[in-house]
Amino acid sequence: MAVRVPAESGEFFSKDNIFSLKPVPWFRPSAHITHVVVCSNIIFAATTSNRLIIAGVLDRSYFAEVGIPSTSDDRVHNLFVDYRGFHIIISMQSGVNFYTTRKSKKFKQIQKAKDILIDSVAWNQYHESDTTTQEILIGTNDGIIFETMLSTYDEILSSSSGTVIWKEMIRLDSSITGLAVIRYPPGSSFVPVGEPQLCAIFASTSGRLYQFFGRIQSSDLVSATKYINPQSAVTALREGYIPGFFAPIFASYAENPSGAKCIEFPVSFGYSDLKVYQKKNDEVPSQFAWMTSSGIYFGKLDAKRLLDPELLSNAANSTSPLRISLANEAKLIKYPPMDPGSVSLPICISLSEFHVIVSYGDRVKAINVLDDQTIFVQSTRDVLGASHAMGACRDPAGGAIWLYSGSVLCKLCAEQEDLRVWRILLDKQKFSEARKHCKLPEQLNEVNAQEAELCFSRGDYARSAELFAETSTPFEEVALRFSQISPLTGNFHTEGGGGNFATGIALTEDYEVVEESDCVQACNDEDEEGEGVKKSPSKKPSLTPLNPLSVNFHLPTSCAPLKIFLRAKKRSLEAEGKDKQVAIIVLWLIELLLGEISLCSDKHEKADQPAAAIQEQLNNVRNEFRALVTSCKVLSMLPQCKDVIYNLLINHGNSDDFIFFAKTNGDHVFELVVHYSDMNRKFFVIDYDRLIDYYMSRGEYTEALFVFTTHPSCASKLYQYSVQLAPTEPKMLVDAWIRAGQRLSCSRLLPSILLLPPHEAVRYLEFSIDQLQCKEQAIHHQLIFLYADFTDSTADTRLLTYLKKYTSSDLSEVFAEALGDVGDSTHAVSKTLSSAYSTVGPNLSYDPGFAIRIAMEKGCLRSTVFLLQSLKLFSQAIDETLSKNDIDLAKEIVNSNMLDIDTQRALWLRIARHVITGNSSLEEATALLNESSLLRLEDVFPLFPDFVTIDEFREVICDSLDAYSAQIEQLKAEMRATVESTNEIRTKLSEMKTHYEIIPENARCSLCLQALALRTFYVFPCGHFFHTDCLLNQIRSSLLPQDASRLAELYSKSETDPSAIQKFRSEFDELVASDCALCGKIAIESCNRLFYSNAEDYEKEQRIWLFS
Repeated sequence: MAVRVPAESGEFFSKDNIFSLKPVPWFRPSAHITHVVVCSNIIFAATTSNRLIIAGVLDRSYFAEVGIPSTSDDRVHNLFVDYRGFHIIISMQSGVNFYTTRKSKKFKQIQKAKDILIDSVAWNQYHESDTTTQEILIGTNDGIIFETMLSTYDEILSSSSGTVIWKEMIRLDSSITGLAVIRYPPGSSFVPVGEPQLCAIFASTSGRLYQFFGRIQSSDLVSATKYINPQSAVTALREGYIPGFFAPIFASYAENPSGAKCIEFPVSFGYSDLKVYQKKNDEVPSQFAWMTSSGIYFGKLDAKRLLDPELLSNAANSTSPLRISLANEAKLIKYPPMDPGSVSLPICISLSEFHVIVSYGDRVKAINVLDDQTIFVQSTRDVLGASHAMGACRDPAGGAIWLYSGSVLCKLCAEQEDLRVWRILLDKQKFSEARKHCKLPEQLNEVNAQEAELCFSRGDYARSAELFAETSTPFEEVALRFSQISPLTGNFHTEGGGGNFATGIALTEDYEVVEESDCVQACNDEDEEGEGVKKSPSKKPSLTPLNPLSVNFHLPTSCAPLKIFLRAKKRSLEAEGKDKQVAIIVLWLIELLLGEISLCSDKHEKADQPAAAIQEQLNNVRNEFRALVTSCKVLSMLPQCKDVIYNLLINHGNSDDFIFFAKTNGDHVFELVVHYSDMNRKFFVIDYDRLIDYYMSRGEYTEALFVFTTHPSCASKLYQYSVQLAPTEPKMLVDAWIRAGQRLSCSRLLPSILLLPPHEAVRYLEFSIDQLQCKEQAIHHQLIFLYADFTDSTADTRLLTYLKKYTSSDLSEVFAEALGDVGDSTHAVSKTLSSAYSTVGPNLSYDPGFAIRIAMEKGCLRSTVFLLQSLKLFSQAIDETLSKNDIDLAKEIVNSNMLDIDTQRALWLRIARHVITGNSSLEEATALLNESSLLRLEDVFPLFPDFVTIDEFREVICDSLDAYSAQIEQLKAEMRATVESTNEIRTKLSEMKTHYEIIPENARCSLCLQALALRTFYVFPCGHFFHTDCLLNQIRSSLLPQDASRLAELYSKSETDPSAIQKFRSEFDELVASDCALCGKIAIESCNRLFYSNAEDYEKEQRIWLFS
């Protein structure tokens, strides 16, 4: 960093270029300046002409100059302004003191402060009033501290000379050069409402720094708010309220000021300067600096001590002074060396967060309070116009430092004041504070690296691991160091850093920690094969293999440091988005945890009595492993490294965690888990494939089927294991198939279906066909076979139900050509259908030939008959029923609505022949004649044997003759009715020839309402009359297009050709005049016609009705 002059004693020295001194050219008072105070970016300056100048730093237009009431030879002794830049106290050298505010600018003399020189003021920084200062402390030149409250309100001034309260608190040895009140503000979260709190008051003289402590009541703080505005202040005085709350603090010190905590330097300049620094958002000051002749006494302020309940209790119960101190890490900072021959003494100091600025008459210096190094020196001769500096001040609101001489005001600017702070704190090993001030990643990396090394050297491996993960130190180097202190790798960390780096940590032996003496004894007991452990030069414990049969086990120290480092490094890499490196670290962590689980499990199993400590550690490590593999990052990495994790679990023989990992990680089902604390979402994915493989390999079929049943997403695995599961767990297997639904192909499961019990196979096949709408022929054929193969009486019923549901109604039409020349043999029909099925390809799920063959083989007669009927092979159906002597079923076939009369009669004859030629009784044969109206006695006579006598058929013959007689009589009656109807029609036709209608002479056309006799017309019996052309126009719209065109043609010809009139009239009468146009059939049919032929006409008519 640039330095103009290397020596601090030169005219200019600036380390890091933090500070620079700049004049304020626009501030040039007409008289010499004596005092300057800057508060809230407002400059308050007193001049030799006893004028008070008020000017805005940011708002240059804000400027005021007010005269201070005084005699001509009087001068300003001191100028004080509160933190808000509102309340002003001016102490004159004559002992007259004035109070005013920036708003009123009316100076009021403080009568009770007459003949007093004020050297210091402790303002109430928490006040909010513009008319009163509230309680403040004033330090005088003769060593007295007063508590006072000043106000500008006229009623108060007229009654008490502007001073609401004026109390002497304590007398010290010399002038009070500095005052500071340290307490928590009203309403602070650290101080309970209504409870008392401790308050500390710092007071400095030329050679001493006092600390006074005492209790103040929160009620006193609340009562002070009565003076926020004039009206409340007057009310408070009238009610007898006397403000003030500092008296209890000084009460115990009044008789013996030396009882206070005091720092004293025997040699002094005759003056001193006390400053405190408070950060912008803090409630209390954090550090202080006191200028003395020996140096600058600097320290931190431990304000938390004010909240100590024990100290608060002691302050309440004891009348003796509290000798405690808020100063922490206090030290004396020596003044920077001066130029040879220079006798200038420091005038005052200013305190910032990291520096104390010392003002001299001819120069200004800045000292870093952390390392006591001078970082800035500059002469003020050029800046202040060759005149000596008179003082300096710091704006508590803006933080800027201002220097002034008699004629010039300049500003000490600070940029990046904490530039080197991180390095200073790092050198002091204050790592946490150093991190707060790091501005670059390289700086933070260096801080973390040094703290990590320090922690490692002290044996704090956990903290070291976390820090190393945040540095750029090579990963391999750090991992090697931590692996050497991990018992799972078989090596401990040594000073020389020796030891082999473990390339793998899967354990095959048990280890225990033994002391050095045990190792030496083991070396002496071992034989020449060298199996013993050599004596280590270090005092640290070593590892030795255990006898596998040993039962005396010691739980090894966990590999926590290495795990902590890997976890921290994983988080760091995740933030950087380096997924591949994260995956490697995760796998290493999993290997470490599995090794620990295996080791703890072996210890637990081999011990005579399982130790609670071993079981607890096993549970902790297992929980740590499971938390890792279910983390969001690992879940996102599973597609790339899932197989590796499974292999690690298998290699370690960890069945419990294998099942857990399979259940919480995979590719199929997502289960959402919401964490309400941070509203993050985590997805767990179950790897059912791995889980099923694991169960099947161990022969745990029930567990595997439970996974299949409850999680149908792993249906693909069912193809692999169904053949193995069908004989052992058929019901659960079918349940799993059904749950899988469309995910499974039924045809691929056929080999497994053949191994199932019939009822379970039928259950799944019915589900596939009914629910899944399966159309595959093999599935339907298997179900047909299973239906027909049932040994109970339900076989034919089940098969018939299936056939009725899935047989096409047009089956006979599809196979009509193939069955055209088939014989009466049912077997021939079956073969013909099967051969035609593959070529015709109907929309049928099964082969009818196969179904007929199976139904015949298994004796399912009704199913066979149903198929033959569907194919309209009624003759074969009758033959099949008669072959089984099922006459009732044959009768059902004949009575089918699909048969015509001739076919039914032929089939009835076949049934009759079977009944008569068989061994049936004569009553059964004659009963057929009663059941069928198509059979006549003469049809069945030839079928009876020759030895049958007529007497046996007497009743049947009589019934037949009676039936014939009744039919004859019925035909005669029908003939008579027909003749009568014919005669009636003939009579009416004769009467119509002479029929006439009487037309009134004033008759008019029913359509045009004009006289009817003007043109040719038509008269209807209903009483309506129409002109011929009007009737034509009325009927035209209801005629067919061809009739309308024909009628128009005839009409045009009749007008030009008289010979066509007769033909026109005959056709016109047929087309138009057959019925009345207003009350006949045409009028009735017109009810469903629209009034308007198109939408345009309708809208036109609608507008007329709407707007008329």
